[in-house]
Amino acid sequence: DHLVRLMTTAFGNDIEDLAINGDTDNSGDPFLGIMDGFIGKVQNDGFANEAAVDQGDANWTVHDLQKLILAMPRRYRALQTGLKFYAGTDTFANIVKNNGTTFDAIGSTESARGSYFGGVAQTFGGARQTRVLGVDVLEVPYYPADYVDLTFPQNRIWGFQRDITVNRFYVPKKDTIEYTVFVRFGINWEEQDAIAFATKPSAS
Repeated sequence: DHLVRLMTTAFGNDIEDLAINGDTDNSGDPFLGIMDGFIGKVQNDGFANEAAVDQGDANWTVHDLQKLILAMPRRYRALQTGLKFYAGTDTFANIVKNNGTTFDAIGSTESARGSYFGGVAQTFGGARQTRVLGVDVLEVPYYPADYVDLTFPQNRIWGFQRDITVNRFYVPKKDTIEYTVFVRFGINWEEQDAIAFATKPSAS
């Protein structure tokens, strides 16, 4: 049971990494070169909305995130309550620790800051989250450190074939057991025009 849990966790992590970072054109990793992932489609297809953020440093300020919102077409901006920012672990930490982002996001008064840090309007549980400009920021560990996008959660489409095949093979000479898993799955965006994204130089 312990080995099965380890294998299924590793398999799930690999699938998530491929679905996010797969790139058939620019990946030097044969595994990530299998298919284009969500980010690869956003950056290569040309249908998403790229925000012109400040490239002077790697800090993600409230002004940079505001530009992501403004890059989104008006018809999607009107549904702001459903939008979410998605950022990798390093970028998420950068957003959280950035004082300008935090204070501008929660209000300019001392009482507003005190209320926010006391826990009002914060989101807990599940994935790590914070809020900027009234929009949730979700941490996605497999996102690259220099990339943030803004979209609706339901905009991502995952498709899995029902049958998943697991083959077990014993190698007597090595006294080992090899497991091979076969799965067919695909990903796509429902509407790439409902995505705003931006990249920055990676933090040193």
